[in-house]
Amino acid sequence: MLPKINKKKPNSLIASNFSDKTIGQENDENFKVSFQYLDTTQKYGSGFKDWQECGLLSKMMETLHGYSHKALTKQFDGDKFALYRGFPKDDETMFNYPSTVPQDAHWARIHITGRAVIIGHIVGNTFYVVFLDKTHKFWLTEKDKERFKKNH
Repeated sequence: MLPKINKKKPNSLIASNFSDKTIGQENDENFKVSFQYLDTTQKYGSGFKDWQECGLLSKMMETLHGYSHKALTKQFDGDKFALYRGFPKDDETMFNYPSTVPQDAHWARIHITGRAVIIGHIVGNTFYVVFLDKTHKFWLTEKDKERFKKNH
């Protein structure tokens, strides 16, 4: 007898490899980083050269090195490493949702120094860096929301 074939397809790579259940599961695999989805085209996003020129690139690498010794899911603290689970609404961000990132992505932020953060999404123990945000415009503060209101 042939095995039954499951014809239901997952929504995306994210849906098939990351769920709410994975956050609490024990996994000894260490934190990994990927720049596969890095978007340097947006107004408030930066690239490696920009971060190097202002001294943030080495700080980012030191921060990522610090996280590389444990499983990603064991390191969320809500302060330095926060899981958003959603892209901010239009009036809460100066960024646009990149077309290369699946719509059901689990968004997260790693604080680097000062206002500088790296924004990405996670799948299992991999943090996919999407934005290098040196001025913290991905998720606006209340003060910044008034200053940088988007024109709709």
